[in-house]
Amino acid sequence: MSVQRVCVVTGAAAGLGHAIVTRFAAAGDAVAIVDRDKDRSEEVLTSLRDSGATAESFPTNVADEDAVILLAAALKDRFGRVDVLVNNAGYASREGSVVDMTRKAWDMTIAVNLTGPFLVSRHLVPLMPPGSAIVNVGTTGAVRAVPETDAYVAAKGGLIALSKAMALSLADRGIRVNVANPGVVVTDEVAKHLDNPRLQKMLERSRPLRAELGRPDEFAAVVEFLAGDGAAYINGTVVNVDGGALC
Repeated sequence: MSVQRVCVVTGAAAGLGHAIVTRFAAAGDAVAIVDRDKDRSEEVLTSLRDSGATAESFPTNVADEDAVILLAAALKDRFGRVDVLVNNAGYASREGSVVDMTRKAWDMTIAVNLTGPFLVSRHLVPLMPPGSAIVNVGTTGAVRAVPETDAYVAAKGGLIALSKAMALSLADRGIRVNVANPGVVVTDEVAKHLDNPRLQKMLERSRPLRAELGRPDEFAAVVEFLAGDGAAYINGTVVNVDGGALC
């Protein structure tokens, strides 16, 4: 299968990122696994290569600008360009309200969820030719807030605003920027907390379409669409992937 595009996915070693990078690889794209967890990244890399995919792993903390600069240089050296960037890496602690959370929790949450996409975009956009696409992964919590996640909601709300601004500022380069907001999607991590009372409250309002919750592969399909030619005239848009929970 010939390589179609070079697709970079942050937070690709688990959860939604793993589903996204796997979907790109299955389509014949060359994929870059960007994640701070080196061991899990290597596991994903081995699995993808065993399936015949063109894949590389780049262990990186997206909140560290020096590390992101090295990532950009490594991607340029290995692939020469980037056609698709998915800013998926995220951090959601149970930090509580603005009264309860620590400054450390606030700073970490903003650094990974908002500053990280800024840094990765800043240094990878010069590698992206006209016709490229950026998909930023937000959350429906930024549209209808979830209690006790104040920093996370603020960071993802900022990411949506940043994405809209980027859609305009990068239009002259021919680069589209969109947001995919997952609702409650059952990743391995979410599955561990299904009995959490707060999550149960979220689940009560998250099933208007069907009894089951969303699957990572369903969300990955939306990201793939936004990154592809079929979405060539979609720019600065926020797509909620939640089964209608926000209706």
